[in-house]
Amino acid sequence: MRRDSTRPIGIGLSAYLEGTGIGPFEGADVKIDPSGTIYLQIGVSSQGQSHETTLAQVCAAELGVDIERVVVVGGDTAVLGYGNGTIASRVAAVAGPAVARTAREVARRARLVAGELLECAPTDVVLAAGRAHVVGVAGRGVALGDLARASLRSPTLLREGAPGLHACAFFRPETVTWAFGAHACALEVDVETGALRLLRYAAVHDCGRPLNPMIVEGQLHGGIVQGIGAALAEELVYDGEGQLVTGSLMEYGVPKAAEVPPLDVIALDFPSTRNEMGVKGVGESGIISPVPAIANAVEDALADRGVEVARVPLTAASVWEALRRAQRPSASR
Repeated sequence: MRRDSTRPIGIGLSAYLEGTGIGPFEGADVKIDPSGTIYLQIGVSSQGQSHETTLAQVCAAELGVDIERVVVVGGDTAVLGYGNGTIASRVAAVAGPAVARTAREVARRARLVAGELLECAPTDVVLAAGRAHVVGVAGRGVALGDLARASLRSPTLLREGAPGLHACAFFRPETVTWAFGAHACALEVDVETGALRLLRYAAVHDCGRPLNPMIVEGQLHGGIVQGIGAALAEELVYDGEGQLVTGSLMEYGVPKAAEVPPLDVIALDFPSTRNEMGVKGVGESGIISPVPAIANAVEDALADRGVEVARVPLTAASVWEALRRAQRPSASR
């Protein structure tokens, strides 16, 4: 596009296949307090991935409460002694099912206690809006906090082995679940200076069934911006004495807002068969394709000039030097 211009435009594509949701397992501990607060303990720790939202959603949905009632605590080995870490786009796909299973067991125990108090079959108990009530008779019910207190004296729970609305369960995936995606970008190259300008960027990612679409979109946006930084600016530079000269954010190249174009991101929903929730990973997905997509776009823009991209970052200086190399006559001429 605009090949004969001093500012040719190129289009680059990149597709990927990503193994997510690795094992060996994750667990969850769920307890309903007499105050009505639900405490969710997990073996993974959040680093900004919104576990406090997504996993609380899973727990709240099983127990029929507002998400604000769920308190999520990660990595407390005094409560949950085993966990395998927040790595490899695995938390939603491995810890998520563990939370669902555990909360479902607590919900079952709550229905047993409610059946005793409301004099009905546990299968006729509905958990909704922080209460347990008889199906079809919303006015005949009891709050979850009251159920938690009553559960300490429940003969049914004692016959099952332990009082209280509390459970701990683990989920072990048989293998990874595969996520897919593709990115495309359009950029402009100034052949007189080597400077690049991203014009448009689009991405599609199959994350399986999204627990929270807004968080999925945010994680993809964050990963794409990281990838843009790796493609255009980020580099470890050493001086002649072997000293790192890009060791702080004063020198290290990170993408600025003005360098990031509008991002068109679409999340596809093809449920995984590897876990009961149909979830695939998304945490690292956004960063996989930007480097090859941008490199391919530069090669496309400069195809008529014989430029090949062999390394990143694609700074103005490196692109200008690649143009100079392509213009030099070969040694055999």
